[in-house]
Amino acid sequence: MDGRGADEKGDPGMISHPRPRTDGFSLVEMMAAMVIFAVGVLAVLEAVTTSLRSTIASVGYTQAVFLAQQRLEEALVATPLSAAADAGDFGAAYPRHTWTREIEELEAERLYRIRVDVAWNERGRDRQFTLTTLAANRQ
Repeated sequence: MDGRGADEKGDPGMISHPRPRTDGFSLVEMMAAMVIFAVGVLAVLEAVTTSLRSTIASVGYTQAVFLAQQRLEEALVATPLSAAADAGDFGAAYPRHTWTREIEELEAERLYRIRVDVAWNERGRDRQFTLTTLAANRQ
């Protein structure tokens, strides 16, 4: 065969061109689909990253609330209350957290303000939670 074929009318002298295929995707369509897919994947990854950051921050804050409540209750069971200040850490169980506690006698008779600060460092940022209450000295 010499590469020539018949045209649609059957004329053997005309070169016929194959019809374009219409049963697949073009390269442009595939590239557009890949770009849309990539943008979607990046959006999902950003949402997951944001969610993880929020979860980590929430864990540190929740631990600080729990630890501050613990130090506050320790002061409340001490009888009688007296003006004092102390500080420390929570040991190996909570290595990122430290605390300070201040018990201040108010002018009202037998009334004390107890303040507990819990501080921690989270991803290079210092955080702090403060819990304050008033308590009367029991006699």
